[in-house]
Amino acid sequence: MDATVQYSILGAVRALRGDTELDPGPPKRLALLALLLLRAPGPVPVSQAVDVLWDDEPPASAVNVVHRHIGALRRVLEPGLRSRTDAEHLARSADGYRLLVDTSTSDLLRFRDLRAQAQRAVRQGDPARAAQDFVEALRLWRSPVVADGTPVAGHPVFTSMGHEFVATAKEATDVVLASAPALTEAVLAALRMAVDHHPFDEALHARIIAALGADGRQAEALQQYETVRRALADELGVEPGPGLRAARRRLLRHSLSRAAGRAALPGATGGRPAQPAHLPADSASFVDRTEALNQYGELRPPTAEPHSPARIVALCGMAGAGKTTLAVHWAHQNADRFPDGQIYVDLRGHHSSRPPLDPAEAMRAVLDALDVARTGTADATALHAAYRGALAGRRLLLVLDDAEDCAQVRPLLPAGPGCLAVVTSRRRLDGLTVTHDARILTLHPMTGQEGLQLLEHRLGTERVRAERAAAEEIVELCGGLPLALAVTGARASSHPRFPLASLAAELRHGLVALSTQDARTDVRSALRRTYEALSPGAARLFRLLSLHPSGDITREGAAGLAGTGLRTALQHMAELADHHLLVERAPGRFTCHALLRSYAAELSSELDATGVRVQARARMFDHYLHSAEAAAALLAPHRREVILPPRPRGAPAGVQRTHRGRRTDHR
Repeated sequence: MDATVQYSILGAVRALRGDTELDPGPPKRLALLALLLLRAPGPVPVSQAVDVLWDDEPPASAVNVVHRHIGALRRVLEPGLRSRTDAEHLARSADGYRLLVDTSTSDLLRFRDLRAQAQRAVRQGDPARAAQDFVEALRLWRSPVVADGTPVAGHPVFTSMGHEFVATAKEATDVVLASAPALTEAVLAALRMAVDHHPFDEALHARIIAALGADGRQAEALQQYETVRRALADELGVEPGPGLRAARRRLLRHSLSRAAGRAALPGATGGRPAQPAHLPADSASFVDRTEALNQYGELRPPTAEPHSPARIVALCGMAGAGKTTLAVHWAHQNADRFPDGQIYVDLRGHHSSRPPLDPAEAMRAVLDALDVARTGTADATALHAAYRGALAGRRLLLVLDDAEDCAQVRPLLPAGPGCLAVVTSRRRLDGLTVTHDARILTLHPMTGQEGLQLLEHRLGTERVRAERAAAEEIVELCGGLPLALAVTGARASSHPRFPLASLAAELRHGLVALSTQDARTDVRSALRRTYEALSPGAARLFRLLSLHPSGDITREGAAGLAGTGLRTALQHMAELADHHLLVERAPGRFTCHALLRSYAAELSSELDATGVRVQARARMFDHYLHSAEAAAALLAPHRREVILPPRPRGAPAGVQRTHRGRRTDHR
């Protein structure tokens, strides 16, 4: 007998062996199977099964009941099983049970895999492939209700899964309307199924209107708007929000343009302006970065007054700080404020294998997204003119991700009113403040609480709370860096039986515990790409800073450590701060992130000769010896003077005492 069992949870819960549908048994057992499918391939702790299966106070025998249901499910799935240790479908894990499924046997895992493929295709610039994968993923759903018909379908752990369907329907619609209009009917079916269960989700209705309009069904689209407008007024007492109103305006504009038989933009390839929605998918495990989002919240879309400039925001921070995730999340939250479209461009400033994107190439990508013909734009002047003309008169959101420097970004910044450009970079980009009045936002590492929330998103609340001390140590050892926490979370997720304390112990050995085979997520690779952009002098100082006993150092201390003049040290420290390898916490006093210090120590051990490191330490000790003597002389000017060796030539002088007890400041 073929032992392969196919499982479904996206709608009714079903288990089939070949063409034969298996009968799991009574409602509680069916609900337990649904929970196992939802958590697969991870385990379901017995305590969680009890919490989900009994809404109110569970009986004293609840744990035994779960065990009996597990035994009954094993007999259904593997009727010839002699010993539970030989189970190939339902196995015991450290603290519960695990259903052994993969993308070929679980519709949920297949759906998530297809969605991830589609999102990767979007990032890699293949929207046609992404549209196919999105539509295939949506077709796996027979109902937006997960575990439909079971007594636990309304439990939060199942209803939250239903939101993935809604989010995917929205993502799929945006890609299909922009790049694969032949699939419009498929996404319309998914949107209608989603809106039946979320009747007041205006973003769903807006996409239904856009899809109907793109399909030439303007009357039906207008009726859709009127239906939801009345429902909002009657049920909630509110008017349609900006996203719905923008969808109606675009529909009417398109209808008028078609009726008049004229193009809406010079050089446009179609009869209407494109309203692209090219943002990457929002992060499913986004943690609310409250302080940063509050800063973003102050940035309302610019007004469309004739003389009001475009608004520019630069989100800067060290590698792995979560700049792209935050920018994309904010863009999704505020997309409806930009009715003429949202465009994402990866500038590849610190890409693992590809050179930074040329500004002219980036311009052409934006023109393509806006469906503006590029005829005659081979000349740089003509290309700039076409770019400025395409952005003029639009309320557009541009996300310019991973900028190499100000020079790469400046040609891409919109000038007219109504546009907002969000730029992310590992550089500070202060020059944009000078030339474009940009607002610079620095994204710092996560707080301890934010780091714990990220681990809970990835590992589950129960696992994190069960080892709270170890989880807090992991956050501390990762320095609150989202990339490091995500890599650690992935490792913990792939080894659910490993205690978090063992992962914390690995992290104490430095960056080796954060290594992956993927250059995009390997922490050391991410830091290396920043380091390689430094000048030789700044790179040398960065390495030597790892020899300092503290992560906190003054300008004079850095000059002594490096054996350079104070002015040279200041130049190198400014460069390191520009790349977010140092942070000036107080005037003249700099700190370095713990993971950066670990990486600097690795580099110094590899690249700096033993003699160089010994001499650097000697210079550092000499600096602090003279500084301590100078401080003592100020505090006790009449004490017996200590005769020290002369300071090395070129070393930065500190406050020193004269023979008459006065002080002179040589700085």
